[in-house]
Amino acid sequence: MGKRAFVDFWIRPRDVDVAKKMCERAVKLGYSALVVEASKPMLEELKSDVKGYGLELYSKAVVSVRARSDVLEAAVKFRHNHDVLTMQCLTRDAALVALRDGRVDTVALRPSDLMTFDRHMLSVTRNSIELMLVDAISDVAALQKMRSLVRFIDIKGLSVVFSSSASSPVEQRGPFEAACLINALGLNFERSLDALSTVPLNILFRNRAKLSGKMVQEGVWFVEG
Repeated sequence: MGKRAFVDFWIRPRDVDVAKKMCERAVKLGYSALVVEASKPMLEELKSDVKGYGLELYSKAVVSVRARSDVLEAAVKFRHNHDVLTMQCLTRDAALVALRDGRVDTVALRPSDLMTFDRHMLSVTRNSIELMLVDAISDVAALQKMRSLVRFIDIKGLSVVFSSSASSPVEQRGPFEAACLINALGLNFERSLDALSTVPLNILFRNRAKLSGKMVQEGVWFVEG
């Protein structure tokens, strides 16, 4: 097996200075890519500042949605302007749409607003569920809720991405430390590593191909003659 490349699928720095420090720490921790929730000007400045770090940076839009129409509007507004589109669903109706809409990459679930997954929601789930490290280390109650959700994901074989959702270097953790935490929550170690490498990397590869026009739609590639 070749060496894994790891991705922190969500960081949310408040300014460029903090973002640069987070990039420096990410390299030291062993990440090869970061997905950043930031304005376009801030991200472009950051890319210029860390050009020599050997770190790939991607843009991320995170949208809170309450209704079906919110999901559809956000997909139209943000899909073609960002490398990654993540939805935080505040209601079951919104989740039913976001979990299956091909323009959505991940649905972020937080212990503070976890909804009960019923059979119908499971049957329509096509997108990855995103869990955040900051929630797992926030308090015991949050940790217990995440453990229940991770076990459900594992039993049902759902796709999962694990990100830090860090806003400062202090909240960042190395990929193996993060994988050990997911493993302790109930996901086997190989799938825990996949949640920080294979799964997010596949999403980024697919989306870059779509944005560049090389992939016309899911599974359909444009080949130049």
